[in-house]
This record gives sequence, C-alpha cells and structure tokens, in this order.
Amino acid sequence: MSAPRLILKQPTGWFAAGREFTQAITILSDGAFKLYVYACLRAGRHSGCLRATVDELAQAMTRAPTAVALNLEELEALAVCRVVRSGGSQLVLEISDRFWPYQKQQPQGRTAEPEQEFVQKVRSLFLAPACVHASFSAADEKLATDLYRRGVSMEQIARAILLGCARKYVAMLNAKVRTPITSLQYFSDIVGEVSEPGIPESYWEPLRTKVMRMEQQWQQANPTRP
Repeated sequence: MSAPRLILKQPTGWFAAGREFTQAITILSDGAFKLYVYACLRAGRHSGCLRATVDELAQAMTRAPTAVALNLEELEALAVCRVVRSGGSQLVLEISDRFWPYQKQQPQGRTAEPEQEFVQKVRSLFLAPACVHASFSAADEKLATDLYRRGVSMEQIARAILLGCARKYVAMLNAKVRTPITSLQYFSDIVGEVSEPGIPESYWEPLRTKVMRMEQQWQQANPTRP
C-alpha cells in the first residue's frame, strides 16, 4: 500500500530548506541561524540577495540592532553570507552558494563576460566544500582572474580543489585539526600537480567518492565550529 500523497497547505511561497539548512544549523548560533533563515525566506530566489538595514532586520526579528549586527558578523566570519555596505545604513546580504539551494542566475538581458563567468564558477567551486570557510575575498577574485588569463581550465581547478580537500580531510581526521581552508591560494598551488601526465583519468572519480565520505565523517565528528 503506497503512502498518501503529501499536499501543501500553501502551494506557493515555500522555500527549499534542505542540505544547506542542515549545514548552517550545525555551525551557527541560535541568533545567527534565525537571521540566516529570515534572509533565505526574504532573499530573491535568483540572486540569494536581500537588501535591508540593520534596524529593519532587527524590527522584523524583534531583536536589538546590536544583536543583529553581531549575528551579521558571525554570518560573514563563517562564510554563510557576504554583507555589502552600500552607503548609509543600507546593506546587501548575499547568501553564499554553499548555503543557498537555488542556482543563482544573471539578471535578464545581461550576459556575463567569459572572464566574469569563469570567476563566478571558481567562486562556486571554492565555497562548496565543508572544509572551506571563506568569503571569496578580493584577493581570491584576483587570483581566479589570473588563473583565467593563464589559460587554466575549469577542469584543472575542479580537480585541484578535489585533491586539496582530500589532503585537508586526511589531516583533519587523522590529526584532529579543525582549521579550515580560508583562501583560494591553497588550491592554486595544486593546479600544476593535477595537470601532470602521470595521473590517469580513472583516478578522479574514486577520489571524489572518497572525499565525500571523508567530508561526512568530519562533519559528524565536528558538528559545531570552535
């Protein structure tokens, strides 16, 4: 006998709260997680961005502005969100790709330049692993641009990130190291290695599976950050 079909009470306006929420709840304090949830529910689905002031956020969440400001700092420090101050009290809260369940899109009628598109793809790859806690700084963006201009392929970068994460998780699991990766430079130094002719194509898929397993092990052993 099949289970009865689930029916939404409200067919519109729902949010895809899944793996991203699971990750966020393990690293954020209660106040920061509440702010993250509010931002997710209010942010544009195509951009992951919410424009507001600290006072507006405080009023919506019935909290003191000072408490909200501290929560924003926590979201930035743990690379859950990027906060852009656009002058005055106005700010733009952009939820990081790793904690945003939707595919971000370019505004309609606007086509990204190849270099810009490359940098955005590098940004997404870089921020995705659980062992990375960064905000994709201006230095990271410059490095990604340099990689593009040097002719480094997206496949090379993806493999460098995979290999770098494998090494990081081994160190974390064996030595109980909890220091995350905070810079794209960590992976940039490995780009040359993954291009060596001695590495067979059959090496990468098993490594991907191993990294996923180690990531799960590390997350289970470290449900909260120090």
